[in-house]
Amino acid sequence: MVNKDRQMLNKCIKDSATVFQNAKCEHPLDEEIIAKLRSLNNKIDKDSDDFYIFRFRQDIIDPLWKTLIEKAIKCLRYCDEREPFKEAEEKGEKKVPKAYGIDELKEYYDKYVEFERLLYGSNRYYRDHVIHVFRTWLSGIVLMVKNNGAYLSKLTINEKDSEVVLSNEEKLSMWTMIALTHDLGYPLQKAKNIIDTTRSMVATFISNPDISMDLSFHGVQNYMNDFIVRLMSSKMVKYQKEKVDDEEIQLYAARMQPKYYFKFQKSLENNSHGILSTLIIYKLLTYFLESDYSINEDYVFYPEDQRQFYIRREILRAIASHTCNDIYQLYMTSFSFLLRICDDTQEWGRKNISELYVGQSQEYVLKDIDLYIEDAKNFFRCTIAEEFTVSEKQDVVTLINRLREQSLGYVTIFRDGQDTGSRNFSFIRKLLIKYGEIQINLTLNIMKDSASELIGDIEYTSDDNTKKEFGLDFFRKINVDFQKGVRFFDREEKACGEMKINKNGNVTEPKNHSDWLNGKFVIFLSK
Repeated sequence: MVNKDRQMLNKCIKDSATVFQNAKCEHPLDEEIIAKLRSLNNKIDKDSDDFYIFRFRQDIIDPLWKTLIEKAIKCLRYCDEREPFKEAEEKGEKKVPKAYGIDELKEYYDKYVEFERLLYGSNRYYRDHVIHVFRTWLSGIVLMVKNNGAYLSKLTINEKDSEVVLSNEEKLSMWTMIALTHDLGYPLQKAKNIIDTTRSMVATFISNPDISMDLSFHGVQNYMNDFIVRLMSSKMVKYQKEKVDDEEIQLYAARMQPKYYFKFQKSLENNSHGILSTLIIYKLLTYFLESDYSINEDYVFYPEDQRQFYIRREILRAIASHTCNDIYQLYMTSFSFLLRICDDTQEWGRKNISELYVGQSQEYVLKDIDLYIEDAKNFFRCTIAEEFTVSEKQDVVTLINRLREQSLGYVTIFRDGQDTGSRNFSFIRKLLIKYGEIQINLTLNIMKDSASELIGDIEYTSDDNTKKEFGLDFFRKINVDFQKGVRFFDREEKACGEMKINKNGNVTEPKNHSDWLNGKFVIFLSK
């Protein structure tokens, strides 16, 4: 099996040159970065396991994290028409953009890394978020450069009343900022959980223990945080026109969107690490501190002001949204959607605590992420294909249950609501579980024009003992909601029974139980 990190690095190195060959400034895939990625790639043996990359975290990936963000900020500033760099370049002057605040952010990052050592012990392989965000970034890059940048050309800031024109380098830089900083708030979220657990433990031998970690904000801090949330929750509207040199220029005004504001406030109240990450980068990076924003009636934005507002807002909104299921996803071509799928699929090499003491019982392969685009019909489809090989029956239960829980999350963020008539994509997630001679194919279908469903298909060499394994007890362990139920189909795709709570409060079982076992079942996710 080819090492997955090496596979992604190869694609990134090979395909990025064509897509970004005309760039005129530093950016997160320029020659310097490609050389560093090539060096890392050469150090990873093609047959090494998925933990091999951790050997290079301290010497290569940690410094690269800072360099990538620094280049992203420099690129975004260079492309800002309000900045002096393009004009200075034309005049032959030596003015280059700087990434102010990057040292302070790296200082926080170093403390973030140290926190993980304290939290997870000395074992560097336990759910390391440093490697995770790097892999998330790589995964997004692969999708962006795939097919000569077909998806990249469609990736945009989706606003119904505004067209925000972005260069490929700006999109790359925005993605770099989003992917590499989206989990910076995780230690703050986790620390509160630790304190709550500690308080509960101490309460067993001390009445009313005085242990607290108040992560709420007060005074000036609260005003600052509220300002950031308001910025993330706003959009631009056309205001009036102004004549400059006999040319009419459209001016804009900012307007807050209450539904976003309250959803993000709720996320902050819940101490979600996505929105905490936005507070961190906003306060530490001068690039965000210089954001123009005001909803005052007489505060107007010129076209480039409007464009730059949306760039900063989109970075922050994508990061905050990845832990806020109240925000629903309308577009496959948004940065928020890209972060969701890349974040969710970067699970290889992230052990759970039991695997620190026992051998790994699962083998995982991310087969493909396909972002299909058909321009003629304005049709988009995201298909994710994954494969697990397991040795224990309990692993089968765990995996099906995990996909069911993830499916509920996807159903939530792809739900119907205001403006969801604009949603023009379907989402399919396929999971193949291999367990001895048994294969279970699971498919989550969230189609544009039909109800969502989680379909299972069990294949095995038929014998009575195997049939008994997939009865009511099995589906109870999956934590199926029997109010919604499970429906079973035979080989001819005909319904042959259900497991569902009847009027007496009991869960019914199919009468012709054996008919479906080599066929299909559907776990209903909504009524």
